[in-house]
Amino acid sequence: MRTYRIQLPLLILFALLALALNLRSPLTAIAPVIDQLRADLAINVTMAGMLTSIPVLCFGILTPLASVLISRTGIEKAILITLAGTIIGTLLRPAGGLNTALAGTLILGASLTIGNIVCLMVIARDFSQRRNMATGLYTAALNVGTMLTSALTAPLALWAGWRSALACWAALAVLALICWGRVIQRKKRLSRQAPADRADRPALKARVNLPTDRPYSFWRRPILWYLVVAFTVHLLVYYGMTAWLPTWLTQEAGMSAARAGLIASVFQITALIGSFGVPMMASMWRVPRSLLLVMVGIFWMMTPAGMYYWPQQWLFWSLVSGVAQGGGFTAIFMLIMENARDLDDNRRFSSAVQGVGYTLASVGPLITGGLHSLTGSWAASFLLLSACSILMSAMGVCVALINRQRPA
Repeated sequence: MRTYRIQLPLLILFALLALALNLRSPLTAIAPVIDQLRADLAINVTMAGMLTSIPVLCFGILTPLASVLISRTGIEKAILITLAGTIIGTLLRPAGGLNTALAGTLILGASLTIGNIVCLMVIARDFSQRRNMATGLYTAALNVGTMLTSALTAPLALWAGWRSALACWAALAVLALICWGRVIQRKKRLSRQAPADRADRPALKARVNLPTDRPYSFWRRPILWYLVVAFTVHLLVYYGMTAWLPTWLTQEAGMSAARAGLIASVFQITALIGSFGVPMMASMWRVPRSLLLVMVGIFWMMTPAGMYYWPQQWLFWSLVSGVAQGGGFTAIFMLIMENARDLDDNRRFSSAVQGVGYTLASVGPLITGGLHSLTGSWAASFLLLSACSILMSAMGVCVALINRQRPA
């Protein structure tokens, strides 16, 4: 029995990371093959951008519904729904024409929306004493997933075609589904072997379902809106860069699709620096999270401008963006869990920040692609992303001012 209890948290952690691999990878899989996709489906740049923007828009608009679903089904069932939808959407998206691609993309967006919320609840529930570590690993897994699809989709497309290259990523969701099946099986066995533990479960469910304060006081929290703005800017720059960086590298830098995909994967994998560095700075060196937000905003401001004006230094800008990507997600997720009063408040706080943030940021790929279509250059698109990043640093200053006003 003792061995069983030691193994279960590790199994949950592995399952969490397997789930996280799927939460962003379907979005970045499109970029390396977007030229082949456009030619095959006969669509323009703006319409192609919608295949990236629709899931992000779902992250925003459908977040309130996903939050209600989680409160009624529970965490594990919500995860199974997420993974089943991810498998269906991934296979459907490249299976036919434009309508099929849009339908598969919509299913993906709805499914991943549930996963965005439920993962933070798993961390808060099962890793409350190791929150910083679990959050860093979770954010790192998000970026490993995007790195895999950015690096391997273009070579797979050369070998098997873009449709098969996109469909094969359903394997990641199948892996996560197997892992969570094992977790659920272990928990059922544990509940049979230790009936006394069942008394704790209704209390946990009650905490998930019952609000901790009145709605108006929840929405009037200043820290909530500061994080909403910071998260929106972070996503706007992240998805704007992710959607069009491979295209820019092929069109402006004269790179092959495979090499552009490889560089885009470096842009994703260097986020591990921020994913692990932010928890380390917060835990070991006691760096305030507000200062981390300021730093992320500065690094985001540097990256698009640097990529455009000094593309030959792409490795350096990838390192800078890595800190911004992983560090931004990790710092904001840590602030959400730090300011949530219990598991239900975690769900509501996460739903609010992600719902509003993703809704506003969903226009990022459309704006960057539209500006390119209007001007015939990527300069306006990249400089706009750099300018928006100033707001993220400003929100870090606002969070610092709130923390200074709190009683010691």
